[in-house]
Amino acid sequence: MTLTAALKLHLRVFEIHGRTLRVVTLRPQCGVRFSTNYFHDTWHLLAGPDGAVLLGRLLWGLAFQRHPGTMVLIDAPHIVTTPFEGDRADPILLIPDGLTAVDDDALRALKLRLRRAPGAPTTIRWHTFGMAGALGREDTRHWRWWIHERNDPKWTRERMSRRAGFVCYTAPASVLREHGLGIHGTTRDGYYPMAEHRRASHRHYDGEFQPIPGFYARVSAARLARRELFPDEHGLLAEHAERGAVYRRVDEVLARRAAARR
Repeated sequence: MTLTAALKLHLRVFEIHGRTLRVVTLRPQCGVRFSTNYFHDTWHLLAGPDGAVLLGRLLWGLAFQRHPGTMVLIDAPHIVTTPFEGDRADPILLIPDGLTAVDDDALRALKLRLRRAPGAPTTIRWHTFGMAGALGREDTRHWRWWIHERNDPKWTRERMSRRAGFVCYTAPASVLREHGLGIHGTTRDGYYPMAEHRRASHRHYDGEFQPIPGFYARVSAARLARRELFPDEHGLLAEHAERGAVYRRVDEVLARRAAARR
């Protein structure tokens, strides 16, 4: 993917509770995968380096949409189990604040419609005009937004939470652009904080993007580790000890595979 070429995405238009929702999704041919989890009171969007590049472009392009009701949905087959314990992950919704407003009832109706009658999609081109130039400027480095004036009210409109079975990230256009640039450049191990809120005397982030080195290998290893330890568990592992056991087994599976290749 290059910033000079438009992304090919799918668009489905639904009438939900008297409003039009324009749901943009990845095409089946897209090989990029994402996952989600909830850890330390924070929702995480997980992916490899290719996911960081794609998510950055989706956020940047979403900031320039003009049709009310537009949102981006990342769902199966582009959502996979977590690379830590093999837990099932939730679909991701990216919602531009000020352009699209949906309540939980509308989201539940949308989820039902997508499952029962998704309809035929239209292929669209998703442009990211201006992104390459913004990335090339000195003042758009990875953590630039952290030193901005945090009293700007635009930051109070940024949210990440689980709603009606979706991990929803909502932000105004200017914040979508900021994070589009930052996440696009987050291709190594670490965290990219999102949705900051003050809690008492400290900062808390309701969401983070986390790039995972060897993401696809770890997703596969976590699935195998889980089957070896808990073959009958298909939801979320409830016990901390069980989750820790799978997490440790993932490294064993990766070591076995590396030894086999050697």
